[in-house]
Amino acid sequence: MKKTGVIENGTVITPSKTIEKGVVVFEDGKITAVGQKNRIKVARTAEVIDASGKIVAPGFIDIHIHGGKGRDLMDASHEAVKEIAKFLASHGTTSFVPTTISATHSKLLRAIKAVKTAMKKGTDGAEVLGAHLEGPYINLDKRGAHDANYVRLPSMDEFEEIWEASDCAVKLVTLAPELEGSEMLIQRLRELGIVASIGHSNATYTQAVDAIKHGARHATHMFNRMSVFDPREPGVVGAVLIHDELTAELICDSIHVHPAAMSLLTRVKGSEKVVLVTDAIRAAGMPDGEYTLGKQPIIVKDGISRLESGDLAGSTLTMDKAVRNIIRLVGTPLQTAVKMSTINPAVVVNVDGNKGSLEPGKDADIVIIDDEINVHLTIVKGKIVYRS
Repeated sequence: MKKTGVIENGTVITPSKTIEKGVVVFEDGKITAVGQKNRIKVARTAEVIDASGKIVAPGFIDIHIHGGKGRDLMDASHEAVKEIAKFLASHGTTSFVPTTISATHSKLLRAIKAVKTAMKKGTDGAEVLGAHLEGPYINLDKRGAHDANYVRLPSMDEFEEIWEASDCAVKLVTLAPELEGSEMLIQRLRELGIVASIGHSNATYTQAVDAIKHGARHATHMFNRMSVFDPREPGVVGAVLIHDELTAELICDSIHVHPAAMSLLTRVKGSEKVVLVTDAIRAAGMPDGEYTLGKQPIIVKDGISRLESGDLAGSTLTMDKAVRNIIRLVGTPLQTAVKMSTINPAVVVNVDGNKGSLEPGKDADIVIIDDEINVHLTIVKGKIVYRS
């Protein structure tokens, strides 16, 4: 017997419009109908969720997230990934791409295998979509919080072993295209359907454009740890702003990027090319104090995570806060902010056929929020995984 649920009386956000007093119906984890309450017939046996006075939106998707609630992907265990998934669900995230940092080959393999296990066994929170390799193939001068001991040139042999160990679960690879061997790796990623992302890079504008020609389609945490714009050398920043082939991540915490730069990015790239991410580390959801990123000590004060040198080291941001911030700081309309945190990341990692919007046939990944973007209910494939 099919299990039917219905969310009614809320303001429903769809790709094309906002429906007042709308209805979302789902059966066995899939959305079956979206529309006005008086136009949709619902089975009497359906479980009803009253969203009066609330907003019903697609669940958030985070494609750049290291950890949270004291755990990190580099802990390399199914339990760690499950704890992260539960924490993310409490902030409206219904699916995510756990992200590595530069590490030894064996450590990366263990982390990737933990992702594969979580995908097969599932979690009690947000769904794991695959893995994001951030490094180790990055520019040493732009490494940020990555440990210099593990930053290295691209290795096709190493990547192929990681790819095989992941059971084809790698979704995204952040690399510096100016490094020797990057061109070949970008082309291989394109063949495999993996997104090559320019990040932690000191590439010239010409080198960045060459990477786009070879298949790069994304930019990691825009404005951070990339060659800056200069009128005589536009760098990676200039290439990202100019070339529509690239989508751009934005850490919208008002710490990594000034609101004026956020506004510039959204105006130049448009609503479909900006992707909100958190880049959160294990300190997200935890009190101020001392933590680690890989083997490096991290100090969190006033919610800002830094290396002992003072350099920023990831964030403690959550997706609900990112959405709230871009609305408050940039003046982005709610529907656009939702797009940047749902369908846009879904398109980047090629899961938009099943996720990212409230449409019949897609997974019932849903978040119910209020006008202040506080999360009241999170549903993953039709199952309630968080209730405030």
